[in-house]
Amino acid sequence: MTDPTPAAKADPPKPERAREDEIEAAIRVLVRGDRAAARRFLDYARATRLDLDQTWVVRNPEGGIDFTALAAPAAGRTAMIFGTRPNSKAEVGLAGDLLATVAIGCRDRGVDLAQALIDPSDELEEAMFIAGGFRRLAQLDYLERPVPRFGTIPSPELPADVRIEPWDGKEDELVDLLERTYEDTLDCPGLAGLRRTTDILAGHLASGTREPDWWHVLRLDGVPSGVLLFNRGSDRHSIELVYLGLARGARGRGLGRTLLTFGLAALDGDAARVVVLAVDRANLPAVRLYRRAGFRHSVRRTAMVRPLNP
Repeated sequence: MTDPTPAAKADPPKPERAREDEIEAAIRVLVRGDRAAARRFLDYARATRLDLDQTWVVRNPEGGIDFTALAAPAAGRTAMIFGTRPNSKAEVGLAGDLLATVAIGCRDRGVDLAQALIDPSDELEEAMFIAGGFRRLAQLDYLERPVPRFGTIPSPELPADVRIEPWDGKEDELVDLLERTYEDTLDCPGLAGLRRTTDILAGHLASGTREPDWWHVLRLDGVPSGVLLFNRGSDRHSIELVYLGLARGARGRGLGRTLLTFGLAALDGDAARVVVLAVDRANLPAVRLYRRAGFRHSVRRTAMVRPLNP
């Protein structure tokens, strides 16, 4: 007696773009069935005019949605990628293929870098993003401290060769200064060369709401040598430290602390409640600087990236 012919193995389901009438259902799958979280996400998308056209799904044999992934485009040719977490190692490849499809779709829309923030303790989620072509960039510590009140942080006395002034709006000069602060940086060094500095500046300008008096340039003997950027958070209750950096010639003199103290003093009495920031936890000098300025740990995330430009 011959063995029966084995049944043909079914091809894995292919990612497909979600229909407009099932976006809400797709978002519920993304947030593991939490209807309230899905409604909050959709309300946020409407309020911010977030384009949900890059919402993709993988269906089960009955036509229902098993996995969702979507891209949230941002200024500076970036996009934040979200995906349904797999339940097992067997599902990692399928979920990763879906993430890859979404990322490649972003490239067609002029995005150069796809990003994600994930729980550092979730091995399955990280494996899913790696399967989707992402790599680990850094572990980020999110820190916060209260907005200064009642002159508790006085503005520092500046050395004779140092001035700190509001940015004058000259983008070329600021782009050049940013590039010089990236030289030998300890802050997410894996980002070097992945983005144009003009795009990074565009992202900083679009992060929350820029208050002109909160963007500071430190000049050393008249030469732009340091930068400190605060923006008001979109929730209006927070202020984000968007970037702090020094050019090589200004390092080693304690000017990072001087610049940060100057900026915090300028925030004194603002109606916001908290100042927040994210720092590469491997950047020990920056972590020490922020701790000494009263920042405390809030949450930790792993940053994943996938470059999309050729």
